[in-house]
Amino acid sequence: MNRELLLELKGVRCGYGSRPVLNGVDLAVGRGEAVLLAGPNGCGKSTMLKTILGLLPPESGTIRFGGVSLDGMTTEKRVRAGIGYLRQTGNIFPGLTVEENLDLAGLALRASDFEREKERILNVFDFLKEVLKKRSGILSGGQRQALAIAMVLLHPRPLYLLDEPTAGLSPGAAADIMERLRGFREANDGHAILMVEHRLELLQWIDRAVVLIQGRIQAETDDPKVLLDPQWLEKHYF
Repeated sequence: MNRELLLELKGVRCGYGSRPVLNGVDLAVGRGEAVLLAGPNGCGKSTMLKTILGLLPPESGTIRFGGVSLDGMTTEKRVRAGIGYLRQTGNIFPGLTVEENLDLAGLALRASDFEREKERILNVFDFLKEVLKKRSGILSGGQRQALAIAMVLLHPRPLYLLDEPTAGLSPGAAADIMERLRGFREANDGHAILMVEHRLELLQWIDRAVVLIQGRIQAETDDPKVLLDPQWLEKHYF
C-alpha cells in the first residue's frame, strides 16, 4: 500500500459474550483507498465495522485512526474524528421526507457548508431530487438505500464504513447504486471506503479486497478481477 496510512487494526479480537468473532485481525487502510471486506456470512465482516466505530468493544488489540489510538473513545467521538457509517438496517427515518432526512443528517454542518454538500451529494444520487418532498417510507428500495447512503456521504469524512450498501436490492438497483458509489469515489479520491458487500461482480473499481474467514484474514488481493475467478474464490473464499 503506497498511500498514507489512515486506519490500522492490530491483533483485534472481539465477539458477542462468550462467542468469539474476530480472532486477531490485522488490517491497514490508506487515505483515499477503497477496500472490500469479503467472506461468507458470519465470518466477522460487520463485526469488524462495528468494532472500528466503537459499537462493540474489542477484547484485545489496538485500532488507530489518523495516527491516534481509538482505545476507550466513544462512538460519537469516533464519528467526530472523521468516520462515517452506513448500517444495514434502520438507516433512514421513514416518517420524514427525503429532504428532512438530509436536513437531519446535516445538522452538524454549518449552514453554508450544508447547502454545498447537499447539492454535491444530490448530484451523485440525482433521482432523489424528484422525491425530496416525499415521505421516505414510501420510496422504492433503491431510493431508500440511496437516501441512506447519501445521508452518510453528506459529511466529507476521511473514512466511510459501508455495511452492505446494496442489501435487499434488485440486480438493477444494486448495479445503479454501486455505479454511483464508484462515481462518488472517483470524484472524491481523498475519502477512504471500507465496505462489506456480497455482489462481487459490481466491485471491479475497488483498490483491494480482503477475505475474512472465521474471524481471520485469509487472503488479500489488489486485482479485483480475481473476484470473478471461480478457482480463486474456491481457494480463498469458500
